[in-house]
Amino acid sequence: MMKLVFTGVLAIILLGLGGCASTSTSSSQTQASSASVDGARAARINVQLGVEYFKQGELEQALKKLERAIGQDPNLPSAHNALALLKQRLGQVEEAEKHFQRAIKLDSSYSEAQNNYGVFLYSQGRYREAETHFLEAVKNPLYGTPELAYENAAMAAQKQSELDKAEDYYLKALQIEPRLPKSLYRMAEINFNQGHYQQAHEYLQRYRAVARHTSQSLWLGIKIERELGNEDAVSSYALLLRQNFPDSQEAQLLRESMERQR
Repeated sequence: MMKLVFTGVLAIILLGLGGCASTSTSSSQTQASSASVDGARAARINVQLGVEYFKQGELEQALKKLERAIGQDPNLPSAHNALALLKQRLGQVEEAEKHFQRAIKLDSSYSEAQNNYGVFLYSQGRYREAETHFLEAVKNPLYGTPELAYENAAMAAQKQSELDKAEDYYLKALQIEPRLPKSLYRMAEINFNQGHYQQAHEYLQRYRAVARHTSQSLWLGIKIERELGNEDAVSSYALLLRQNFPDSQEAQLLRESMERQR
């Protein structure tokens, strides 16, 4: 965005310097360039306003601002990305995809749009395509949250039963941000399923340090500690599961497993 603005401003400065030998042509070019810069500036402001309305749940106002932004600058990637997210929220799937694709076509290094499009594709069950766009997002060294894109790519790989690849992506995410709850939980789960119970225990302990337990994490903890023979830990997890999630599927699984042990 800043590069586009700087180029526009630079064009005005150069035209201004040439204005000493003013002609009607140079004057009209200056006015056209100025109008273009004004339109781009107005478009960015409308994107900001649209995003704020979106966050506040005022979707009609958000739609007006974002459509106005695209009218002012049809080549503004952030406007297409924001409008795609809004269209997705409104359930307008084809329109959402059109604007995601437009944002990426305008700027393939726009990591936020790549990641958001990946999330959109994931929600449509298009996991292979989603994974591709998550990985495109992390190619930009200036992307602020590559760990989330790696985590998303891992989830897409899991949906395709590619567990080795998923594990690799989760590990890359945790190398960047070691306190990612979802990646820590998934690594505990993967290691448990592989029979690596001590590693699963360690990942779940790291998860416990950064996030609240869910019924799923407590049940996983019970299964891990049973394999390790830690009965006190099993009892502690079971008590928390019964107290905090008595109606959950995992609590039912616990009851069934205890019945079988009698």
